[in-house]
Amino acid sequence: MAPYSRLKFYSDQFTSLPSVDEFKKDLTGKTVVVVGANVGLGLEAARHFATMNPGRLILACRTKSTAEAAVEDIQRTTGCKTVEYWHIDLQSFASVSAFATRFEKEGGGKLDILVENAAIATRKYQKTPDGYESSIQTNHLSTALLALLLFPILSKTPDSRLTFVGSGAHFVVQRLEEADSPKILEKLNDEEYCTEEVMKGRYPISKLLNLFFTRALAERLPLGTSVTVDVANPGLCHSQLTRNVKGFIVIFYTILKAILARSTEVGSRTIVHAALAGDQQTMQGKYLNMCQVEEESDYVYSEEGKEVQERLWGETIEILKGKDERVEGVVRELLRTG
Repeated sequence: MAPYSRLKFYSDQFTSLPSVDEFKKDLTGKTVVVVGANVGLGLEAARHFATMNPGRLILACRTKSTAEAAVEDIQRTTGCKTVEYWHIDLQSFASVSAFATRFEKEGGGKLDILVENAAIATRKYQKTPDGYESSIQTNHLSTALLALLLFPILSKTPDSRLTFVGSGAHFVVQRLEEADSPKILEKLNDEEYCTEEVMKGRYPISKLLNLFFTRALAERLPLGTSVTVDVANPGLCHSQLTRNVKGFIVIFYTILKAILARSTEVGSRTIVHAALAGDQQTMQGKYLNMCQVEEESDYVYSEEGKEVQERLWGETIEILKGKDERVEGVVRELLRTG
């Protein structure tokens, strides 16, 4: 088990990461989907995939203008002609469902790599049109929904990968206080509860939820599955993740990034590594940091953490069943009982 260590964080940030050349693969005929690929880490990860001759590289993004600019940029810098933009908005369950439906019809019946990269960091409580706190829906619920809806196609594709982009920020959450409530996600979504002080810790919590979901999903994969599920920590990077942060904290992040942050290209190597390197035996359900398997926080491994993981899985599935009827079939027919 791994306790939170600022010293390790600082050390990691100054440690060189391996070049993508060390684990790149020929993606001829392969279909790759990168969510949130219009800027930052997602864009750079997609650019790396584009150099590997993918049969199809889909940038799943919310904003058309920046996504189309990303397509043109990748085409210009890599020569890849198989890159395209598909719309998805993780603040809308209907949009996630529509993306999955489109992929069922137009995806060619296979999905080799799905990278779930899109996330937001905000200290302000805002509800999505679906009525959920924006970071909980974007970073956890919609991310989980997309994974489940595309899982039938992933499961039919040999040696497929499902990679979530996590964060070492989950170490900050020494205990999920909301687990004292009967329903964890309901508490996290409660506007009255989500004061400015509570929202300060929302991003680390959302990344903890990503870890719990990854581990719970991996534990439910059937024997002989073709899918490898993992979660990668890109570290602190010069990305646009903190673009929604306001006030004096902006100054803090600006100074911190100036001293410690990696470039988005360097950080994206961790994502590409998680989607390509190793094998199922070593990567299944694992947390990857510095392009290698590492242990999560003590809390994740604790008995309480395991109990919280199971509760969150149950709550998440119940919510998502109500958003798309396909979820129930996926869980019943393609996953094992936890």
